[in-house]
Amino acid sequence: MLFPLISELSVVTVIGAVVTIALGGFLRGFLGFGAALLIVPVLSAILTPERALVIVFLIELPTVMYLMPGAFRTGDPKTVAPIVLAMFFTIPFGVYFLVSADPDVIKVVISLLVLAMVGLLASGWKPKNKIRMGTMILAGSLSGLISGAAGVGGPPFVTALMARNESAERTRSNIILSLNSMSLLTTTNYFYSGLVTINLVLLSLTLVPFYVGFTWYGARYFGSSGSTYFKKAALLMLAIISIVTIALSLN
Repeated sequence: MLFPLISELSVVTVIGAVVTIALGGFLRGFLGFGAALLIVPVLSAILTPERALVIVFLIELPTVMYLMPGAFRTGDPKTVAPIVLAMFFTIPFGVYFLVSADPDVIKVVISLLVLAMVGLLASGWKPKNKIRMGTMILAGSLSGLISGAAGVGGPPFVTALMARNESAERTRSNIILSLNSMSLLTTTNYFYSGLVTINLVLLSLTLVPFYVGFTWYGARYFGSSGSTYFKKAALLMLAIISIVTIALSLN
């Protein structure tokens, strides 16, 4: 059997996973982040959290290469440098928690984190004071811990970058630079920890076209008139999925 991980899954479950990955790719291309918030809870309910996270970051690699050049042109590497440096030191601690904890506990923790971060993003909260380097380092540290352990580390640094009140293009590019760096660092730590297997690599390769294709479409959609409606709908969908995942994990 080429893909023993999915041999016992129903056709409906497999189709649902593919659709989820496609929608996650659209979120990634359009907003610059958000794919893991959607994909991780769903795949964690289908597979184990470790396998779900490895798949998410493996299918991210082509997207990183696709989005990085444009982000460098319009983003500000100096702004994201403190975030990336903090991630470098904290992601390994998150990975350690991932490989040490009970899978069912991690599923619930992942979903609770997603719910909390969706609430933060939906609230539109922004700090009143200027975002300083210490705040960026703190945001990067939290993102690194959450990324290593649960794969949904984007919202802390996304919130910090959005609070800088820069142009939409600059903010999106800085988010992409930070998230791409986080993806590369997390994937490296997963390889080092022995979480990446040949079966997961093969399965990820079959999912890459769906993810990358919809990432491209999402990037094309960026800046259109439907952005406000789409963000609200996406956050609502993420919240519903998280609640369902918690319910399934506790049964």
